[in-house]
Amino acid sequence: MKVNRIITVTFGLLCFLFSACQSQQSDVLNDRVKAIDSRGKEVVLKQTAKRVVVLFPSLVDEVYMLGAGNSLVGIPEQVYQMQDTYTFLSKLDPRIAKKSIATPTFGGQANNVESIVSLNPELVLTFNTDQDNISQLEDLGIPVFTFSSKDEKSIFNELIGMGTLLGRKTRAEEIVQFVSAEIKKMTAPEDQTEKKVYYAWSKGRVLSTSGRGSLIDMAIRLSGATNACPLEMEAPNVGAETIYKWNPDLIILWNSKLSDVYSLKELAALPAVKNKQVFAMSPSFPFDPHTVKFMLFAKQVRHWCFPDYTKQQLDQDMAVAFEKLYGKAGLLQ
Repeated sequence: MKVNRIITVTFGLLCFLFSACQSQQSDVLNDRVKAIDSRGKEVVLKQTAKRVVVLFPSLVDEVYMLGAGNSLVGIPEQVYQMQDTYTFLSKLDPRIAKKSIATPTFGGQANNVESIVSLNPELVLTFNTDQDNISQLEDLGIPVFTFSSKDEKSIFNELIGMGTLLGRKTRAEEIVQFVSAEIKKMTAPEDQTEKKVYYAWSKGRVLSTSGRGSLIDMAIRLSGATNACPLEMEAPNVGAETIYKWNPDLIILWNSKLSDVYSLKELAALPAVKNKQVFAMSPSFPFDPHTVKFMLFAKQVRHWCFPDYTKQQLDQDMAVAFEKLYGKAGLLQ
């Protein structure tokens, strides 16, 4: 009987200790920082990330919007090579101006996993198309949060997810609230004819465009215009005869020159070309549609489509937006 009593007491004590350990472990897990990325994967950190490597310039931009630039230990070399991006971000971080933040890349394009690992990151931010790097980094135990930026909802959710992991969730929610409010103001003028917009890809690829359901299509629709390309494709290549068939009211270029269109003999008779309705998003940095600045992309298109939305009003809206997005006035001067 005495032996049984000792066994019972011992077993009870062990149960109590096991339960306490389980409870303590549960509390530790609950204290961890969690966010769902574009893959639907839950990314879990022991604490908010203080050492962050970013593999795409658009995501570097959003880190600065969140006021988390100090966490950056690695960025793409393109940030230093893209003049408008470099000039603007230099105003926010002297390390950018001095080009002192590491660039774990090969020749400015391909990422070097060994260099990323050597920076001892607590988190890597990249797009979900970067599959090779994602797999290698996660196999090495480095948390990766991915982005898709495929539409308005994903851009908002991914910004809040990143903000959560960087300890800036409230700031991310403030940005989303501001951009959402701006979007609600952008109803198309009822007394004006809807314009058709043809979007041409960067580096002079005039015969490459963005179809329905794409990120660019979303931004064009927000402006009150419509996408001239009716194809349900992300990035179709088309012929000149197809553009004549669609007959856009205006053509918009991204990181291209107006001469890239005006020099094409096959488009010389297109009404938009003859009427000088070709416009370039230049500089492109203020209108990056892969970030919440898709709203500013839409505002610029709105100005070109509907002159009642004047250049003066656009400039005022841009100044207010940049102050709200980056928390500092006078950045566009």
